[in-house]
Amino acid sequence: MTDVTVIGDINVDIITSPISKYPEKDKQIVVDSIKLSPGGSSFNLALALARLGVKTKFIGRVGKDEFGKMLISIGKKAGIKMHIKVEGETGITLAISFKDGTRSFISFKGSNSQFSLKDFSLTAIEGKVLAIGGYNLLNSLRKDVQQILDYAKSRGMLTSLDPNWDPDGWNEERVRDIYNLLPKLDFFLPDLNEAEAITYTKNDVLMAKKLLNLGASNVLIKEGSKGCLLAVKSYVKLIPSFKVNAINTTGAGDVFHAAFIKYILAGKDIEDAVKLANAAAAISVTKFGFERYPTEKQVTEFLQRLHY
Repeated sequence: MTDVTVIGDINVDIITSPISKYPEKDKQIVVDSIKLSPGGSSFNLALALARLGVKTKFIGRVGKDEFGKMLISIGKKAGIKMHIKVEGETGITLAISFKDGTRSFISFKGSNSQFSLKDFSLTAIEGKVLAIGGYNLLNSLRKDVQQILDYAKSRGMLTSLDPNWDPDGWNEERVRDIYNLLPKLDFFLPDLNEAEAITYTKNDVLMAKKLLNLGASNVLIKEGSKGCLLAVKSYVKLIPSFKVNAINTTGAGDVFHAAFIKYILAGKDIEDAVKLANAAAAISVTKFGFERYPTEKQVTEFLQRLHY
């Protein structure tokens, strides 16, 4: 039995420990560590869900190479039902972390570039929730997403989508694609920069209201260390984050997404689910590797230490 089906990108992440600034051209700097981790917004989401005890299925595409074998093995060991097309080369992202908490990415999309509905059947989608990540990184899949969401809604599933930053530019046509999806989404989870690009406004409350007016049922704008701006039909409210010493923010938004789904499925009201998701994300940014995906017990203990 599956509770959540996740569809989207999967790749290898190469993550640096925090640096102060980029090296100059033709110069070299030394970092404390470089970690090899599973990555991709959607696969991070699936791993975080599984770690939280949610029965998860992942649908995606990897290359016919050692990285692809590694990612499939990691997913299976985590307890994820892996529904994978194997062809081409596995995607790779170099994630550069900075001491001010920001990040930069250099990505090779690899097999993700060709991933589409041709690689799986709609009947592979099952459970109570359909979650899609990496939308703007999956140019072949984006034309299929409306059909995928329609199928999920016809099955009585909740739907959530994280758009991710658009490396191809937020042109009018690509933004309109997102507008067309919003009425089909129970939960829309952009970060602050993505919400600004989609709504053409710099005020976060106005961003949230516009996204609601465009049809999204609930909007969760991830604002990093500030917290999450939650927008429902009757109000807009900032749910503050928890203060921690962040060393790796890569994938924190995906952990937030996973924990939010986890606690919605557990029957929490939407504000409590956001608070618990903030806690999970706070734990995530203090760790590297598989440890950046917290368990339910770790989330509970974290909040107990804060007398929450």
